[in-house]
Amino acid sequence: MKLLPELTPELTAWALQQPVFFVASAPLHGRHINVSPKGLPSSTFSVLSPGLVAYLDRTGSGCETIAHLYERGNGRLTVMFMSVGPQPRILRLFCRGRVVEWDAPGFDGWLGRMGQERPDAVRSVIVCEVFQVSTSCGYGVPRVKREVYAGAGLEPKGGKAAAEDGTETTRGEKGGWKGGWRWEEENSVFEDRPTLPERAAWREKAGKTLAYQVEVNLDSLDGLPGLRVARREAGQWLWVTDAKAYMKRILAEKEAIIFGFLLAVLLYGVLSSSTRLLGVLETDRLVAWKTQLQALPSRAVRA
Repeated sequence: MKLLPELTPELTAWALQQPVFFVASAPLHGRHINVSPKGLPSSTFSVLSPGLVAYLDRTGSGCETIAHLYERGNGRLTVMFMSVGPQPRILRLFCRGRVVEWDAPGFDGWLGRMGQERPDAVRSVIVCEVFQVSTSCGYGVPRVKREVYAGAGLEPKGGKAAAEDGTETTRGEKGGWKGGWRWEEENSVFEDRPTLPERAAWREKAGKTLAYQVEVNLDSLDGLPGLRVARREAGQWLWVTDAKAYMKRILAEKEAIIFGFLLAVLLYGVLSSSTRLLGVLETDRLVAWKTQLQALPSRAVRA
């Protein structure tokens, strides 16, 4: 494993070429640790600087990541990329994340920085401050069989291939063909699944996106408050719900509460003992001082 303080240009280019990335988060107290796969890194994930990345978060059936990032004192997030080609690699970005919801004043500004247009049913931009980067071998990750993608287009004897539209294409640097033929890369075996954008477009057209968010994005599996725009639409008082979640978190720290109570009892005992000891010493000093005062006149008379 190799640790880096930030992303390098080479790692950035490699990450954006991958077909999928994963996001992991967890509550400070709770049973669940969430891992979510995210597709289309080249159109949803942006590297804004070596230490700052962001991705578009479309409306889904859960809101674990959002709830974990909103939790007070939390904000932990790990983004992972992996290679499925002949050159193995696992890339992890350890981050502090925050949520910019679609109705927030700064949302369009973040879209502009990312160079993205507002997609249908987007609910937030997840902004991630990278504090450490790790790369590892990835030898345990399976790879796509070369014969699945290497034979996508066969070069004729003339040394050039003819595309379907009649244009001539030439052999690429890595052994594939551009133009009408598939580029010889392992990622060419993947295609985008159309279900999510189609459903998102349907909800937007029908005006049902917010209603769906209210239905499925109010809280996490561990009961943490979720998407704020959905909570407001549902009639929740955000500060009340947040306060309840905070108290639940405090009460969940039973060992800390017990330790704090025992420490308070110990300190009280030490202070009480110290006070009594000081009182005894002060009494002894007072008696000695009075005795000395009483002895002074007698000495003066004898003199």
